[in-house]
Formats: sequence, structure tokens, C-alpha cells
Amino acid sequence: MAAAAPPLLGVLDDGAATIALLAAWATSALAGLAGRELADGRLRRALSREIQRSGDVHADRARIEAAAPEARVRGMIDAEERRSVALPLAGFVALAPLTLHFVIYCCFEGWYATLSGLTEDFDGWVRAALVLVGHVHALIAYLAFRYARAIHAASTYELAAGAPKGAARALGYATLASLLPGGILLLPPLLVLATGAAFLPVFALARGRILAERRLIEG
Repeated sequence: MAAAAPPLLGVLDDGAATIALLAAWATSALAGLAGRELADGRLRRALSREIQRSGDVHADRARIEAAAPEARVRGMIDAEERRSVALPLAGFVALAPLTLHFVIYCCFEGWYATLSGLTEDFDGWVRAALVLVGHVHALIAYLAFRYARAIHAASTYELAAGAPKGAARALGYATLASLLPGGILLLPPLLVLATGAAFLPVFALARGRILAERRLIEG
């Protein structure tokens, strides 16, 4: 099936699709590091405006008390919380399945093939996946955004009691979506179910990370 998949638009061939898949992980890591630095600078700038000295101690104290820096920090963190979960989670669930398939492929074929050969050969699988289950990747990314919204809306107490519903539901929807157009082949739904099940813990991990951050902030 993979070998028979034709090039898409004349570009997803000769290893380009597989290289793009792997490069997306590197880009995501760099974006995460850059985002951390930018967020730190943004917070420092927001607070520095409130604590700049004017020479009048009493006026400075009144301005700081009125500004409520702690509340300002909490507000900034709360405003970014949903996006900080949604973007990494959606990106992960969209990229991880094909990446896992590539790792498995390398385990079987990598003993005697070069890296360029592996990427070129795996391109056929990527093209087939885009045709048969490309819409599933888009759906699961959307459901990851919905899950992030549920986490953000839940109180700290609710998160401590358990993760919001949505992880198993996302896997079910993704499996059902894979029935079209590849259901007649049976392989796409089975692959989506097996691969998706392997990544269900990531949803719980996202909930645990937010819970830990909230407890740290609430002190």
C-alpha cells in the first residue's frame, strides 16, 4: 500500500515527507525553548513597569500595592494556560503516530538501509497515511484543543480528583473517522486504534503538568 501511494503534488517524495516529519519535532523543541525565554522576558517587562522607582518612596509603595503584582502574574498565567496545553498536545498527537511508525520501520529495515534510503522508502507510508487518515490527524488535533479547554475550565480540586473526560472519547472518534475512506481495508482503523491507545497517557500527563503548576502557584 505504501509503495503504491503516488507522490502528492510532486513534493512529498524522495524522503521529503519523512524529513519534514522529523524536522517538525526539532522545530517544536526550538519553539518551546524560544517560547520559554519570551514568556520570561514578557513577565519581567510587565512587572518592571510597576516597580520602577520614582524617587518618592510613598508613591512607589502605593503604586505597587495598587498594581497587585501577584494578581497580575496569576492573571497572565491563567490567560496562557489553555494555549500552553493545547498547542503542544495537539502537535504531539498529530506527529507522534507517524513518528512511532517510522521508529518501528527503522527497527525492521534499519539494519541494512541508509538513512536516506529509510526516509525515501517511508515516504510512501506517509503519503498513504495522508490520503487514508489525514483527516483523522486533523480531528485528533482538534479534540486535543477541546481537552485543553476542559482542563483549563476545571478547578484545581477537580483536576486533583481526576482528568476531564475526553482522552478515550478522542480515540473513539479518531477510530470511527478512519473508517472513511479506509474502513474497507480494515488496516487503517486497526492502526489508528492501536497507535492512539499507545498515546492516551499523554492526555493524563498534560492534566498532571497543569495540576502541578497550579499547586506551585497557589502555594
